[in-house]
Amino acid sequence: MSYKPFMKKSIWVLLVGFSVSCAPTKIVAPLEEGKVQVGATLGRPQINTGSLPLLGVYAAKGVSASTTAYGSAQLSSALFGAIQLDGGVVKGIRPSQGFTPGFSYSYGGNLFVSSRDFATRIYPEAGANMFWQKGPHILNVSANSWVDPTWFLAEYGRGQILAPSFGAGYRLRYKWIELQAEYKIVNPTREIQVPQAFVPSTFGLGGRGLYWGAAINF
Repeated sequence: MSYKPFMKKSIWVLLVGFSVSCAPTKIVAPLEEGKVQVGATLGRPQINTGSLPLLGVYAAKGVSASTTAYGSAQLSSALFGAIQLDGGVVKGIRPSQGFTPGFSYSYGGNLFVSSRDFATRIYPEAGANMFWQKGPHILNVSANSWVDPTWFLAEYGRGQILAPSFGAGYRLRYKWIELQAEYKIVNPTREIQVPQAFVPSTFGLGGRGLYWGAAINF
């Protein structure tokens, strides 16, 4: 079996892989059991000397008091010639009480399919959240990382096994609506440079940027 077709896709792998980490944190505090949330997100991480707009849609459901399942599609990946879908589960460890934070963790995966030749990649991911919830107000600090099992197929040693990200944000979850704002630092441990695209390295704090979201609760 030849790996040459995969090697030629290093640009696609790096840029699309970057967009995996750039997806905003969808669920921090688990939803109430039976509640459904449908929303859209917009992020603007730094790339080159400007920012890259990333648009996505998602749906989530509280399957129990401490567990929420979600699925989403990152629409901006189509600009890179890829179909990107992801899904996973957020599980609450403990709720927030007063000044004592609550904790949750998440796990899931990202599916990428090239619209050009149907090359497929799957990236597992996992994350952890610390949050403070008071009525409709939610503050959070989050960390996440996706894993590339085929990192060694990228050209010129540009592949990487882990791509971490860190974020802090605020959410207003009030009755039927939720508004979200998050500042995120993407992939600060590695400099990514491909033709016409440059993402800062450690001292540049990675692809940092602001993310917004709006959702409806049913």
